[in-house]
Amino acid sequence: MRSTWARRAAGAAQAVGTGTVLLVYWSTVALLARRCGAARTGSAESVRRKA
Repeated sequence: MRSTWARRAAGAAQAVGTGTVLLVYWSTVALLARRCGAARTGSAESVRRKA
């Protein structure tokens, strides 16, 4: 049988592992979206100064 601290340590390690996996996943998705996404053109405001 595990002691209380061992259960807490196992839970904390699992939480850190899950957080790391999610961070890597979302970072990869964000990078791929920036590289592979189509250029956004359309109804956005221009950043150029108008004459």
